[in-house]
Amino acid sequence: MLKLILIAGIIGFVLLGVGITHLLEKNNWLPNRWITGLLVFLIILVPSMVFPQLPNEIKFVLYFLSGILAVVFFETTRGLLERNEYKGIVKTQTKRK
Repeated sequence: MLKLILIAGIIGFVLLGVGITHLLEKNNWLPNRWITGLLVFLIILVPSMVFPQLPNEIKFVLYFLSGILAVVFFETTRGLLERNEYKGIVKTQTKRK
């Protein structure tokens, strides 16, 4: 039973990140994906170095935000690849005549 709750929680977490990405994209609030990718690490790294004795509740919130931003980063990348807006990628599918 615990495994099913864990699996459902992970799926819900990823779907929450995907939903946030689509909501931000629809409202034109989606930041640059590299800023998002950098924030994934800085949200954890800076508070942990500045305040080494952070309470576990605050660490949990920081890890949660970092995870959501990681999903937003990868979902943004996936969207760019689908729309052929990702620079430096050559399409491998070519039409044969």
